[in-house]
Amino acid sequence: MIYFPSCNFNAMRPEAAKRLRALLEARMPAAGCCRLDKNVYGEEETGLYLCQACREVLAPKLRLQSLWVYLDEAEDVPLPDWSGLTVSVQDCWRDRDHPEIHGAVRSLLRKMRVGIVEIDEARERSVFCGNLHFTPKLPENLAILARYPDTPLDRLPREAVEPLMREQTAKFSVQPILTYCNRCTKGIEAGGGKAVHLAELLTGTFEG
Repeated sequence: MIYFPSCNFNAMRPEAAKRLRALLEARMPAAGCCRLDKNVYGEEETGLYLCQACREVLAPKLRLQSLWVYLDEAEDVPLPDWSGLTVSVQDCWRDRDHPEIHGAVRSLLRKMRVGIVEIDEARERSVFCGNLHFTPKLPENLAILARYPDTPLDRLPREAVEPLMREQTAKFSVQPILTYCNRCTKGIEAGGGKAVHLAELLTGTFEG
């Protein structure tokens, strides 16, 4: 296996990224940026990823496995005890066709003794991925896109995006909000919510 760290996650949560890399480098080699990777991989090799964007880039090149699934299946990875912590779960829209990820995320939370609160838009029903996807088929969102012609969702100005992020964050009655996607994390925070990335809990770097 080859671990592909997320450049965006490293920039967003550097301490968690450093500890996660140390854990995995003791088990397998770590690659550099997926977008700059020029290696040719054999059929027997598997890339381990934590970022949905990395998955999209790497999918044509080699077989892939989610980091969360890997860690959930590993029996020798020490997990912190977060007894007393309860989180709401924000599933990523880009993982709507990956039930194995939905299950692994919740299994890891239970193993760490984290309480779980679900919202209606959970698992395959998620409609959120930060500013990359916020159900653009809704009339009000289509109106926003019409005001910024030729501008993709992830390039809309802050004043257009923040109200949508606040609307999403308001769906959660319990915080912090557990994320496992870089864009979901940034989106929740842009909406005034307290986001905790799953890797922060796994590495013990979440400060509460």
